[in-house]
Amino acid sequence: MVIEKVQKHFAFIPFQEHILYVSMNSFCLSCLLLGLLFFSTPRLGFAQGNQISELKGSISVHLEGGSPERPFFLVSSSSLKGDAVFRGQVKQTTDNNISFYEVPNLLDPDEMQPPFKPGVLSTIQARAKVEVEQDGTLSSLTLTYPGGNYKTIPDVIIDLPTSGSGLVGNSRIAEIEAFIDTSAQQVSALVFKDNGTGYVSRPSVKIEGGAHFIKIVEESSMFTGKFFKITSNDYSSVIVENLLGINLAQVFKPNQLIEIYQAWTLGSLFGHTSEQVSLAEGNKTTADLIYILKTDGNQDGSNADFSCFYHDGEIWRSDENPTLTNSADTVIIHPDQAFIIARRSPNPLDLVFSGSAATRDTFGNFPAHLKRQLLSNPYGVDIMLSDLISAHNITTNPLDTERWFAHDSQEQADNVKILNDNVWHTYWNDGTNSGIVNTATATARFGTGIGGGITQQDISFSSGIITAMTNPESSNIVVTSHDHGLKNGLSVFINQASGLKTNANKVQIDENGNLVSQGAIPLTIQSAANGYHEIQVLDNHTFELIGKYGDSDFISDGLASWSTGSGGSGYSSDAFVSFIGGGGSGAVGTARVVGGEVASILVTNAGAGYVRAPKVFIHSGGWKKLGAGNTPFNDALIPASSGIMLVRNHSGGVRTLFSIDSPFN
Repeated sequence: MVIEKVQKHFAFIPFQEHILYVSMNSFCLSCLLLGLLFFSTPRLGFAQGNQISELKGSISVHLEGGSPERPFFLVSSSSLKGDAVFRGQVKQTTDNNISFYEVPNLLDPDEMQPPFKPGVLSTIQARAKVEVEQDGTLSSLTLTYPGGNYKTIPDVIIDLPTSGSGLVGNSRIAEIEAFIDTSAQQVSALVFKDNGTGYVSRPSVKIEGGAHFIKIVEESSMFTGKFFKITSNDYSSVIVENLLGINLAQVFKPNQLIEIYQAWTLGSLFGHTSEQVSLAEGNKTTADLIYILKTDGNQDGSNADFSCFYHDGEIWRSDENPTLTNSADTVIIHPDQAFIIARRSPNPLDLVFSGSAATRDTFGNFPAHLKRQLLSNPYGVDIMLSDLISAHNITTNPLDTERWFAHDSQEQADNVKILNDNVWHTYWNDGTNSGIVNTATATARFGTGIGGGITQQDISFSSGIITAMTNPESSNIVVTSHDHGLKNGLSVFINQASGLKTNANKVQIDENGNLVSQGAIPLTIQSAANGYHEIQVLDNHTFELIGKYGDSDFISDGLASWSTGSGGSGYSSDAFVSFIGGGGSGAVGTARVVGGEVASILVTNAGAGYVRAPKVFIHSGGWKKLGAGNTPFNDALIPASSGIMLVRNHSGGVRTLFSIDSPFN
């Protein structure tokens, strides 16, 4: 199937890139679609605060060749978020206005200043380019696009010299100053303050600005992952778009941690200029096309529900008004939004999307009655349909107008459509296991079966109490747990392990580093062992945490435990199990349910090639596929950078946000 041809690899850079957040101050389409009823001292441009590690990477999406008469269609999404520009704590929320505390001035940390420049979080981003001279300096500074809605002068950020760090030797980072036309609210000019040196290749030039979203990242919040588009901002607050009329004071509570990040647009995702765009260019009859579904209020159930865009070799154009001279590359792609690509060129193409991986829970939108939504897979990994729309978002109650409606009848149930081989395949949920309270989890190791297949011995969802733990200086921590039953290669989660803090010589110390043996009061800390670790089994009662050294003398208080998963609760029927990643494919199984919880996992197909530990997914089940008869499990793989079409059949269904659980949890 076409959807399985997506190159499914989120390619993490082999290091965690440390980002310093500084202040933001600082056939034919009609045939395809008709079947669907679907942001003094300079204020720097990137937020004040600590160094925060983000995992960055890229996803490759494969497009088969097509033709103008018979394009190759693919539902796709970036699955990666744009650059984070601010990370801080909420001060107060009033209506749709969210305010923030002042932040330290980077040039003088004793001085506080507002975090933003007015209006910079809701601009149309300006663009520029430079050229490199033979002596390694920069020249030919060109403003290629003036942007819009600029109320203050933006900062200009330029890449470091490619032959050095920019801080030592003959390398020196270039500096550029921007000017704005206050009446037109555009960038009017760019001037070199320093041409720099040490450049080998042309660096990117980024002018501060663009559309931005704000998202809750407070781990303890029930709204973690909820996002809103910023419509305007002043020095210390933002105003957000709130189409559903949510009480934002309940979402953005005082002192909760938020993140502001830049939105994707057609241009930033697919390229602005001809040299950046890899899709086929041309006119509306020959170029590759991108279809974006309009919002609920602009849908009538016809093909007109889709806005169509293409690149003509100079700018992005809209099929609805192709004579407009303004580029359509500023069209925003929302974080939960997928789109349809129509490949008309006969040559296959691999599109590469780069960005930061979302790892926390997030939210998507269910459409209203008879409306459609192109929903993205918001994570840089493959997930299943039952994980994208999980059991706690499904209801069999016709009076529940917010959750996804399940029913035995496909015509009455809300539908999911997945595009494979230019054909929409319809799925719906019949309500099986919709009463799940706690989702069952399990862990697997590398496949020990034939050809690296998964066996029963490779799966675990057990737990135990830790009675002892070593505090080694230069070897792995050894954990004691009576009759643990674990196998080599599994990963365990260590929880609530605590101990008395020790120094490098493994002598107990207080919080100031004073020796307890000399009268200091011992300091109790959370052990470094807490978290996920691959293990090596030593015997029936002990195992070691690979690559983990000790930092404290273990306190045996009966609270410390390990687990590889749990049986969950609220299950009414057996569930489907899949194994994703680890270099292998094909392994599936059945989770046998007894007394409302998963009691065992039966491997029904071992698959092959699992040279590393795969991720175990225990799916709720209940999904049916039109035309598949009574096949018990019809869950579908939603690859990274892919998406699905939601069709709301429920007569009382209203547009609402729903939670999407992170596969990284």
